[in-house]
Amino acid sequence: MRASFFSGGLVGALWVAILLALGVGFASVLTLRSVTQEQGVALVQEAADLEAVQHLLFLSERRARYARSWLLSPEPHIFRELEETRQEWDVRLRQLEETLTVKDARAVLARIRERQHAIQALMDHIVARREQGARVEDLKLQFEMELRPLRVGLDEELARLMALQEESLQEAVRQQERTRLRAVTRLGMAMLGAILAAGACGGLLVRSLRRHRRAEEEVQRSEARFRATFNQAAVGLAQVALDGRWLLLNQRFCDILGYSAKELLGQRFVDFTHPEDRARDAANVRRLMAGELSSLSCEKRYLRKGGSVVWADLSASLVRDDEGRPLYVLAAIEDINRRKALEEERALLLAEAQEALRLREEFLSVASHELRTPLTPLSLKLQVLLREARAYPELPFARRVEARVVSGQQQVQRMTRLIDDLLDASHLGTGMLMLRLEDVDLAALVREVARRFEPVALRAGCALEVDAAVPVVGRWDARRLEQVVSSLLSNALKFGPGQPVLLRVEAEGRLARLTVRDEGIGIASEQLPHIFDRFSRGVSDRHYGGMGLGLFLTRYVVRSLGGEVVAESTPGQGATFTVQLPLRAAEGRGELAPGDEAPQPV
Repeated sequence: MRASFFSGGLVGALWVAILLALGVGFASVLTLRSVTQEQGVALVQEAADLEAVQHLLFLSERRARYARSWLLSPEPHIFRELEETRQEWDVRLRQLEETLTVKDARAVLARIRERQHAIQALMDHIVARREQGARVEDLKLQFEMELRPLRVGLDEELARLMALQEESLQEAVRQQERTRLRAVTRLGMAMLGAILAAGACGGLLVRSLRRHRRAEEEVQRSEARFRATFNQAAVGLAQVALDGRWLLLNQRFCDILGYSAKELLGQRFVDFTHPEDRARDAANVRRLMAGELSSLSCEKRYLRKGGSVVWADLSASLVRDDEGRPLYVLAAIEDINRRKALEEERALLLAEAQEALRLREEFLSVASHELRTPLTPLSLKLQVLLREARAYPELPFARRVEARVVSGQQQVQRMTRLIDDLLDASHLGTGMLMLRLEDVDLAALVREVARRFEPVALRAGCALEVDAAVPVVGRWDARRLEQVVSSLLSNALKFGPGQPVLLRVEAEGRLARLTVRDEGIGIASEQLPHIFDRFSRGVSDRHYGGMGLGLFLTRYVVRSLGGEVVAESTPGQGATFTVQLPLRAAEGRGELAPGDEAPQPV
């Protein structure tokens, strides 16, 4: 529309330029004609004045001729001719004085009039003497001596006046030529300007038309690309009128709803929307029309042909014109029936998995309690048997019984620790791990645990080195912290038989640091990131027992106390576990890393 308006403006400008040039040319012709007429009249007047001056000169010569003739022969008719010539001279001279406008001509005419009076006075004197009977020779002598100089002066003035008049006439002719040349030049410039203006407007018009044609071709190509993209899009696309009617649909949209385009065009989308989604759709459309939403995206249900329901992911936006007025709504839908089915299946599987996890945790809890029940009387019986064996040391089998009983107590204790770990793991699944915070000396606790593990270290051939001379007091759960130290020390002795084990406790600012270092088999690099996972094992359980819960519980307890535990290892060169704890742990704190199964403790 702007291009058409611009082209119309150029056409109008072209016609205005042409009409203006024609008007200027016509005005120049009229001006030239008027000026030429005026100058023609002036030129005719100048020519008439020149002719009058020439006639005066002729009359002056004729008067002189008549005067000489009358002196020689004073006939009456000659005198009459002389008087008539004089009168005609006076008339012509007065007319010339009235019409002559040449510069300096007035002064010349004044001198001519003076000489004319002088000549006339002298002629009157000569005539009077003639009538008085003077001699002709005397009159001729007076005529030659007095009248001739006056007549010569008169002729000179008349010649000067004629020269002025001729010059004025030539100047008038030149002025007329200049005026005609200026008018012709002005007319030519006007016509040239008209031609240039018309050419410029025509060029701009042609350029505008070409640009408009290219723009139309680009619009056509863009529209073709849009239609190709619209019709071949992988999602359903539709243009929806402001009253909810479908204006344009692609094939994918029709396929999703199961109708043909002919059946859907002109229909309202609300009639194909699931009844439970219509109220939400109406609210979204009102917000979109009010400008509260620039676009909307939601999941909704459509009614397919035949009455079946199809889930679709809907995205819609309002299309406006250049002035901001709404034109239509562009909607895109994607069939998500399969995704919805997968989500329902996943939700069902998740529920089943959660139920299985609950049953597993419940089983672990029940099994732990049931396994723990017979261990208590067994431990008591072993203690009674050991006490009776020590009461009779003189009996030959007493030493053998004591050795067997001690070994049985150690196995019962190991079984108890495994059951405790299993019970703690089941408690973590329900968030039942509780912390009892109190002031604890970590250095003293580590020394006590190391003392209890000395028989185990002796059997494993490991030398225990404890670097915990300086008290490091913090607010922690003593029983859980003892569990952490025991788990790390047990692993060091189990995976590094015959190698020294180092335990170091130190304080750094507001943190306490525990380091457990062994020189055993180490941990493979691919297993190191998963060493703290539940039931994770860095080595085969055929050679090394355990359920893979010790390090999992260790990290959970450490994080519950607000700290962190990390492992560093090189296969064949041992492993180092470092525990960092704040000296003042937060009450009830327990954060898990992503992927941990246990929730935060209550």
